[in-house]
Amino acid sequence: MKLSRDSILKAIGALLIAAIFFELGIWQLHRAQDSKKLGEVKVSSVVAKLDSLEVAGQNMAPKAANRMVEVSGNYIESYIARNQKISYGGGSKLVTLEVRLMKIHGDRGILIVRGVSGISTQTIPDKVKVIGRLYPRQTADSSQPAAGELSRLDPGLVAGVGNLNLYDGYVIAQVETNALGQKISAERIPAALQISKVAGYYWQHLVYVFIWWLLALLALSAPFYNRLRDKVGI
Repeated sequence: MKLSRDSILKAIGALLIAAIFFELGIWQLHRAQDSKKLGEVKVSSVVAKLDSLEVAGQNMAPKAANRMVEVSGNYIESYIARNQKISYGGGSKLVTLEVRLMKIHGDRGILIVRGVSGISTQTIPDKVKVIGRLYPRQTADSSQPAAGELSRLDPGLVAGVGNLNLYDGYVIAQVETNALGQKISAERIPAALQISKVAGYYWQHLVYVFIWWLLALLALSAPFYNRLRDKVGI
């Protein structure tokens, strides 16, 4: 049976549309898999040297996020960060954090969150060793920019200070010790795992997979619809 030019064009169009719907279904399937993995994040509890996970001046590698790290240096600048949300008693609350810029050997630097900001700023002139959790930089402001304040926890806001080559992200300190190994006190905040969120939920994405693939089947059957309708007399 010889096919007309119009029939061939319709068939090609149906195949293209079906292919698009099929790929959209594949995309939703991947999203479903990503959603399912959110609760399966496992991060090593071993404390690693910061420079073994990150390179100053480069974007943070995915494997570095949420890791417990150790870093030593001197604090050269102090800031506060307002309206930072932290876990508290099963819920959350907004606090003002004390943040310091640490200078590391080799003219490198990293932002350190010491804890909740006090009325007076503690002077720490000597070298400090910090053990804490490493987080990616914040991308949304939590407050208005002001002198001596950080609107978000982002090393980009202190670029140029001390001419340091900055590490990406920031560290929430859990332990600080001085050169003699003595602990330095501060009102510490929790350093929980930070999990990236994927829009939607696992089953919701699977429903979308079914819908897109159903549309692909409908697109494939569209060229035959008129012929089938004529045969059954609709």
